Amino acid sequence: MTEARESRPPYTARSIKATALLDESKALLRAWTPGESSASLLRRAREESLLGKATASRSDDVVANAFVKRFLSGTQPAAPRLKSLLEAKGVGRWFTDLSLLYAARADIVLREAITLYAAERRASGRCYLDTPSFVGFIEEQQTAGRMQRPWSSSVKEGVAQHVLRQMTDFGLAGPSRRGIRELLPFEPTGLAVAWLAYDLHFHDLPDSRVLMHPDWGLWTLDQARVRERLAWLARPGLWEIQAAGAVVQITWACSTMEEVLDVLARNELS
Repeated sequence: MTEARESRPPYTARSIKATALLDESKALLRAWTPGESSASLLRRAREESLLGKATASRSDDVVANAFVKRFLSGTQPAAPRLKSLLEAKGVGRWFTDLSLLYAARADIVLREAITLYAAERRASGRCYLDTPSFVGFIEEQQTAGRMQRPWSSSVKEGVAQHVLRQMTDFGLAGPSRRGIRELLPFEPTGLAVAWLAYDLHFHDLPDSRVLMHPDWGLWTLDQARVRERLAWLARPGLWEIQAAGAVVQITWACSTMEEVLDVLARNELS
């Protein structure tokens, strides 16, 4: 799935401040109280050592540059729903999948590392990632005017290293071996697929747009694979799907995200 180039936001070096932070995200979600402000969480993370032995500055970075931007931003922040599901189901790979989704929504560099850089390498048969090639990709984006001001060589390399590490932590790539990370097959959990499908549906997208949305590309799913996954997950508690050629009609069983969470909490979706 291609991104609309004219609507793509500028690159920032935010990736240097945050990696996947899966354990930290779980800890903060468990400690966060629904309705609590980001300023309050920032203060409590320091005072109550919510992130263990992290320094005050590191704690501030994790809360402000990762947790708040990923899970407490927008008109429908993910934190309340993620916290509810985490309490109901416990930790699982679904949490990694959804953390990847929200991390990439919050960071355009990570997003396009997956949907443009890594996707092009998969398509061309170069199923590995490395810092020099990703720095080259960043330089192409700089030439295209994606940065508000040019990045130094050290910033480009630092961003590249942090983004590639995130891709490993999220399961898209293997560990670094002599500077090379193998691109791995990726298949999101059924729970994550159901979450994203309803998230898009509740943003008033027509069914065809749900299937075509660029967010599926973060999990390496094209439109055909999205359709297959939705058909596989079809059941009375979630949805029914009818497809004929390019025409798709989905009958959604849940009318609120709270109903969705109840279904997800009670079912194991592979």
